[in-house]
Amino acid sequence: MTDAVLRDHEWQYNPRVSTPDADGYRNRASAASTSMRARRPDAIYDIPYGAGENDRLDIFPGAPGGPAHIFLHGGYWRGRDKADYSYLADTFNAAGISLFVANYDLCPSVRLADIVRQARLCMSAFPAVAADAGCDVGQLSASGHSAGAHLLAMCMVEGARIPVGMKSVTLVSGIYDVSHVLGISINETIGLTQADVPPLSPLHLPLNRDRTVVDVIVGGDESAGWIAQSALFAERCQRIGLDAMLLVRPGENHFSIMESYGDPGHDLARRIVTLCI
Repeated sequence: MTDAVLRDHEWQYNPRVSTPDADGYRNRASAASTSMRARRPDAIYDIPYGAGENDRLDIFPGAPGGPAHIFLHGGYWRGRDKADYSYLADTFNAAGISLFVANYDLCPSVRLADIVRQARLCMSAFPAVAADAGCDVGQLSASGHSAGAHLLAMCMVEGARIPVGMKSVTLVSGIYDVSHVLGISINETIGLTQADVPPLSPLHLPLNRDRTVVDVIVGGDESAGWIAQSALFAERCQRIGLDAMLLVRPGENHFSIMESYGDPGHDLARRIVTLCI
């Protein structure tokens, strides 16, 4: 690639480069999450879903016996933490839904394939963990942002089933073809090779045909390359008969869309909650 092509590729597939004030969004999310944890003495932290050090969930309880929702965080598989997303609790708890926020290992300490296995372990353990927390396992749902959406999509692949009976899966600003990571600076940390691409790209893998509602959401102000991935994945889901919809959010970027998600009064948050119950 020429320098100009490399710069454009970085802009297309690195939201921290293409999004104005990316650090501001990150800092606001962290502050809101710190505030949430301070005012939620009922929250339960670091519940194990596996034997690994980072196989942990934070739980923000909703109504006893109510629905349960699990969230997989973003950070391009190399950053962020479940504690950075505590602010999402209000969106779900206001509707009586318990929120489970998952952690996982990060690159370069592990490979992306290891993180995918960890996400699948987390999702397979979710019903039992939700039951132990007093939730209704007949009303389970899931969402993920960015890298978390990729991991959740990898749980939709044949042979890696999301829990049977999951009411909805919401994929927010995800990456579904990891070949694009090969040409950007982030791969210095992630360490993907060409051989990693086929088994780790849900856009090109056979998907389960579970009767689960799938929302594929992306910001209208995200890069054309990022929007295209969401459109292609939604189309792929629809083509195999899933109840899937593409939602391009006008005026939203890769990070502002999560601020909308964390606002219980926002129409995006209300839609996601509606799909959970």
